[in-house]
Amino acid sequence: MEISEKEAIKEFEVLSFIVGDQEMAFDVDYVEIVIDKVDPTPVPKSKPMIKGIINLRGRIVPIIDLADVLGSYVDESQYESIVVVKYNEIEAGFMVGTVKGVLRTSTAEIENMASLERYGEKSKGLIKKGSRLIVYLDVTKIIDEIAGEQ
Repeated sequence: MEISEKEAIKEFEVLSFIVGDQEMAFDVDYVEIVIDKVDPTPVPKSKPMIKGIINLRGRIVPIIDLADVLGSYVDESQYESIVVVKYNEIEAGFMVGTVKGVLRTSTAEIENMASLERYGEKSKGLIKKGSRLIVYLDVTKIIDEIAGEQ
């Protein structure tokens, strides 16, 4: 039995946000909550990308500079929100700028571009929505990389 072209195109939702001057997105399946930026408590001898920890409803959550993870620099004053994600029982908060919202997209709108090489495996491609170009980040690869470096 053949799969029709329509069935092969999978629709899903992503949470879109700004980091620096680039719009990016995570799968909503991994997003637990979005909170206003808070100053985390620094952790001595932690990696520079880990800005500290916060107490989120009784859980200790590490706060990570997403730009740093992606090899970019963003002035911390540009961060407005923290996107808390969970993958493989690991919970982490990523500092981001403006959260644009949930966006419905499909596999047909994703382009796997070599120009995203700078993000390596941390990107699943580029989502094209009208005139918007959104870097589609792979939460699993980012968390695995951070957890593996400790």
